Amino acid sequence: MIRRGTPTDFPAMIEMGRAFFVEAGHEGSHPGFTFDPESFAATLGQLEPHGMLLVVEKDGRLVGMAAMDMAHAFWNHKVILGREAFFYIVPAARKGLGRKLIAAMETAAASYGATVFDVVAEPGPRSKPLAEIYRRASYNPAETTFRKRLSTPGIV
Repeated sequence: MIRRGTPTDFPAMIEMGRAFFVEAGHEGSHPGFTFDPESFAATLGQLEPHGMLLVVEKDGRLVGMAAMDMAHAFWNHKVILGREAFFYIVPAARKGLGRKLIAAMETAAASYGATVFDVVAEPGPRSKPLAEIYRRASYNPAETTFRKRLSTPGIV
């Protein structure tokens, strides 16, 4: 069952968030990149009141989660873009649930007026399986993001 996430789900979501961070290849990818449970909990707390968290429950246990955010397109404020912030299903429960969770994110984003929805596949062991799930759900590659660690935080 896919439903909106609530604060009582946060402890399980934090553990899935840690697993997502490692599986996505973020852990140790840059100096200082570590998963911070308090920061992740704060993010969950900011998204939950707006219905931007979804969880997957199976046999009374959380096995998946997703979060999204919305913003007006910088090039046309009449266009609302939905974007997956994170999307994770525990390995033992992945068979078929990914497509259902993506569809639920799309429905939630559309209910907020989004006309476009973006999903992400980080480079690494998950990128090919995620790309296949996204293609089956009619997604097309849109852009590539590059990341650089800055040596000194700056103020503009």
